[in-house]
Amino acid sequence: MYSLYWPDYFILVVLLVFYAFVGIWYGYERQIKRIYRRMRGKDVGEAAPMTTDDIFLGNRRLGLMPILGTTVASFISAVTLLGTNNEIYTNGIEFGLMMLAYLIAFPVAAEVYVPVFYKLQLSSSHEVGYFEMLTEWFIIIYIAVVLYAPSLALSQATGWDVNVAIIATGLLATFYTAIGGIKAVVWTDLIQMFVMFIGFIMIIAIGAAQLGGIDKVVQIAEAGKRLDIFNFDLNPFVRHSFFSLTFGGAGMVLSIYATNQTSVQRYLACKDLKTTRTAIHLNLPLNIVFMTLQCLGGLVSYATFVGCDPKLNGETTASDQILPYLIMKLFNHIPVVRGLFISSILAAALSTLSSGINSIAGVIMEDVFVEAFFLCRPGACISQRKLTLFARLLAILIGLITIGVAFLLSIVSSGVLQISFSIFGAIGGPILTVFTLGIIMPFVNQWVSLFHFLYEVYM
Repeated sequence: MYSLYWPDYFILVVLLVFYAFVGIWYGYERQIKRIYRRMRGKDVGEAAPMTTDDIFLGNRRLGLMPILGTTVASFISAVTLLGTNNEIYTNGIEFGLMMLAYLIAFPVAAEVYVPVFYKLQLSSSHEVGYFEMLTEWFIIIYIAVVLYAPSLALSQATGWDVNVAIIATGLLATFYTAIGGIKAVVWTDLIQMFVMFIGFIMIIAIGAAQLGGIDKVVQIAEAGKRLDIFNFDLNPFVRHSFFSLTFGGAGMVLSIYATNQTSVQRYLACKDLKTTRTAIHLNLPLNIVFMTLQCLGGLVSYATFVGCDPKLNGETTASDQILPYLIMKLFNHIPVVRGLFISSILAAALSTLSSGINSIAGVIMEDVFVEAFFLCRPGACISQRKLTLFARLLAILIGLITIGVAFLLSIVSSGVLQISFSIFGAIGGPILTVFTLGIIMPFVNQWVSLFHFLYEVYM
């Protein structure tokens, strides 16, 4: 068992404190600025309280960089980092064909689906009643998987109990999300995106150098048949094929970027439609670059452990721990660097977790609590201060539920990538087809849509 040195812990602590500070800053930004102006001797009035529109939509004034950062980081999650690395390590780079799916999905999402949501100016993508609670539960399960994934990494790297890592990671994301709202989420996501990219580039560069260069990595991978990429088998039951990854993958990516509540919430928070479209189009090259880095990282993992699989040797307890174990092995005598890499995995988890908590809280707040309140008390009014307090309490509750679900997932032996794809396949595809049906055939009523949705889930 490798362990972290104090400089590694220092990097981790600095990162965690920074995220907490961002949450506090955006939660009390107006009050902090008011105090600062008063200290400079300027006459200031009462600071306006934070509203639910601030918490969930950032007053619909977010710019290109935060939207770009959050849409990339939210779905390049710890599941992606750990699961894809294990997929490449185990089965080769065929999974990299998902890049072809990106070429289809991102332009379609930007030009077909996003304009519809943006023009409607909704607070939720699921303002159709019967989708809401079902889809939000699936999102909770997914972000619980995302919470479980870095807990594996921290457990392998530090020797912590997995449950302790789940609690620590979950509480941090819940704290800065509940306090700072979507502004804290999107700006931390932007930082987390850069941390992830830097971390993977360093893994590939240093790992390949220790093995004798990238040519040696490719040579070992070719000998192990990890470079076989094109499989044109039409059998839908094979693990991967050109057709399933390209067209099936396009459907999965489209369900995430076109109709997923977490993504739609960010589009609605953007200041205009042009900025939203630009952010989605820029996701295409960034995701292709990151998939390339993940493929190279998986090959470095394979070349490092060929003939001495850590799981078979009993050095790891799960296949999803390959990447953190590689980090600890490669940089055993290089402090600080390991802390940075573990931080990149943690950043990937926090970005998705915080985005999920914020979006679910927004849906329940606007489409369940507010409607129920006015249904029970017609003509009554509720102050923004009370709504804001309830929104924060709701985010905390969702965070705690997610932590509980992650505990249950810790006993599941399936890989995190397999679990996450199963979730998106079970619910993301049917939702995508229902929204597509509504765009193409707007005369279809809710009962036909409901029947179609339930039939697809059943199938």
